[in-house]
Parts: sequence; structure tokens; C-alpha cells
Amino acid sequence: MSCAPTDHLLRFFQQHPATEYLIGFSGGVDSHVLLHACASLRGQYPHLCFRALHIDHGLQAVSAAWAEHCRAVCTALGIPLHSETLQLVIPAGASLEAVARTARYAAFSQHLQPGEIVLTAHHQNDQAETLLLHLVRGSGVDGLAAMPEIRPFAQGVLGRPLLACSRAELSAYAKQHKLNVIDDPSNQDSRFDRNFLRHQVVPVLEQRWPALGKTLARAARLQGENRQLLEGFLREKLPSMHGSKPGTLSVSQLLAEDAVMQKALLREWLAQRGFRLPEEKKLLQVLHDVLHCRPDATPCVQWEGCEIRRYRDDVYAMPPLSVHDPKQVLVWNTREPLFIASLGRTLVAESGYPETVTVRFRQGGESVYLSQRGGHHALKHLFQEWGVPPWERERLPLVFVGELLIGLHPSFEFQADNPFKVPRIVGD
Repeated sequence: MSCAPTDHLLRFFQQHPATEYLIGFSGGVDSHVLLHACASLRGQYPHLCFRALHIDHGLQAVSAAWAEHCRAVCTALGIPLHSETLQLVIPAGASLEAVARTARYAAFSQHLQPGEIVLTAHHQNDQAETLLLHLVRGSGVDGLAAMPEIRPFAQGVLGRPLLACSRAELSAYAKQHKLNVIDDPSNQDSRFDRNFLRHQVVPVLEQRWPALGKTLARAARLQGENRQLLEGFLREKLPSMHGSKPGTLSVSQLLAEDAVMQKALLREWLAQRGFRLPEEKKLLQVLHDVLHCRPDATPCVQWEGCEIRRYRDDVYAMPPLSVHDPKQVLVWNTREPLFIASLGRTLVAESGYPETVTVRFRQGGESVYLSQRGGHHALKHLFQEWGVPPWERERLPLVFVGELLIGLHPSFEFQADNPFKVPRIVGD
């Protein structure tokens, strides 16, 4: 059955209405077809609003000329365009494809407005290649479900309305409408995994199984349906796994499940919290090093964008901690907010603060006088009583007048026996 891109787009827009659609426009065949087909629908459906985003990865000498080409195309079609130039840094041993993809989606998330849908031009062949890539990497159901037609993204939604169209059908549309498209030579470079599959592997498979693209896309869709069923079950079960602190999981509750269920619950929990899912090796490390460690240990398992830590019976997932020097001493004029760069936080003094104080961080041995209890109490023991995780203790700003500790992080409702109030902390 042939594909009319405009028909698929219209169905998508009817099922997923939005205030505006942000089109990812590289200038290549696929995204040019998407842009042109969207523009062609506005005459009949004037309520549809589009704008485009071109991302220059800075990997080709002619990329600036490509950006100008995309601007000219959008001007001709009457679609506003914003061009974003990336400054990619490729860590040693990292995949250029993965780094570029992460940076590209980060740019989309920055430009996406609430209620808006990002549209990308992924098609049936892309879906088949994605499934094969995940298969050779040993992925589970999350990877084998490949790319969903629509999913939550940043402040809005990411949509792929052309997943049912083949590459050949999009090329035919481009030829019919005489679209002037960009040909990126890197798309022929078989050193990249996806290009290797596209040019070296898939053509051989298609000689034996001509309907390979459609068949693999169907397999991905079926895996996606299985993933939806699993998500529904896990979402019902996760609340019973909650730890004592907000956003945490209980170690004892997780250990009551078998290893398969533990892994599934951890994946769903991480997905709900917006973290990138770990590889199987990392997930097994969480089970061994975090769930089965000594109760007094403070393990940490890391991967890109996430740290898993444990304190007592609670498992925490968080972005990697910033570099912080607990020995720094900051002089604070309390008439102005104090930004603590190493924490990305700002202190704001309440009324009654002296004009000048110092902000320090725990070195050990600090104590404070508590009138409601009587006598001085070691900050170490108070942190233990309040259940403050060890990695947070040296990152809590302590406010001093001279050598008198007068306040710290307000969420612990702490205040020494003096007339000064605890500062407010704003920021992440």
C-alpha cells in the first residue's frame, strides 16, 4: 500500500492536536518532505501552525551553507526558522552518533514550548534500522520497541508522523515536488553503525526478505504494545515500593521481589523520573552494589546523567553531584542574595539577619545549642537523627556570625537559640 505523507500527517494532527508544531529540519530528503507536506496542508487547514528548527552540528565544513539553504527553503514556504549551532565535545571512547543525538535532542528540548509537539521525519526504514541496532546490542523490550509514534518530551511531546512511510516513498514525494534537498556525505560513511546497517546489512537481507522494512517495523510496534502493558502493571506496583523520603525506593520492599521484577521496577522508576536507562551491566551493578550492600554503606553507581545512591533503606536517583569545595568560606552581605556557584543555589536572608555573616560547610566537630532540648548537640548526630544522606552533609550551607552557627538548610526546620532566622534557599 503506497504512502501519501500528507494523509499520514493529517491523521496525526487529528489525533494529536497542538497549539503549534516544531519541525526538525535538517534539509535532507526526509525532513524536507515533512516540512513541505506540513506547509501544503495549511491552505485547507489554516489552524495548523508550524515553525522549524535547524540544528547545525558543526561537523561539516559546509554546514553554515546548509543552514542558509534551510532558511531559504523555510522563507519560500512561509515557515519561521530558528537555526542552532552546536559545539560538540566528543569524550574519548564515546560514540559520535550518540553524542550528536543527545545534543540534538537537548536543543529540541530548549526550544520546545509548553503544549507544542516536536515533529521529526523518522520513517519505516529508520524504525527497522533502530530495531536491528538494539537487537545486536542485546537490548530488552525497551530497545526492541524502537521508536514510538509519540511520546512525552521536555515541556511537550515528540511525534514521528511518518513512521508508516518507507524511504523510497519519501524519495518519490521529493522527486514529484522537485524538492532541492541537502545530501550529507556522512550518511554514506559506514564507520557509523546505522550507516553500516543501512548500506551493508539491510540490502543483503532485503534480497531474501523484500518486505524486511515493513516486517521489522511491525515487530517494533508489537514490542511497543508489550511495553505499554508492562508499563501499566509496573505503574500500579511502584507505589508500594516507595521509600521513606520523597522520590526514593525502599530497599526492603525491592528485596522482597525476585531479581527480574527488581530490574523492571528500577527501569520504570528511572524512566518516570526522566533519567536515561542504564545498560544491563549497570543495572546488575545496582542490584549487587546498592540493594545488597551493608546497611551502613553508601554505594554509588553512575552512568550518563544519573547516579544511584543508597542511605539506610532508601534508594536515590539523582543527577551527578556538581564539583564542590566544602572548605570554601563565603562572606555574605545579607542585603543581597548569595549565589553559591558550586551548588547552583542562591541564599536569601529573612528579616532579622545581621548585615554580614559567613557561609561555611561542614568540616566535622560542629555543634549547636538547642534551647528546646537544652545543651549543645553535635551536628553529626543531628544529621543522623534527621536522616540527612551523607553526600548532602558537606553541601549544606551553614551560616555563622563569628563562630556562632545560626542557621542551615531550611528543609530540616533547624534553628539555633538566637534571634536570627534560617535563610531561604532557591534554585535546584
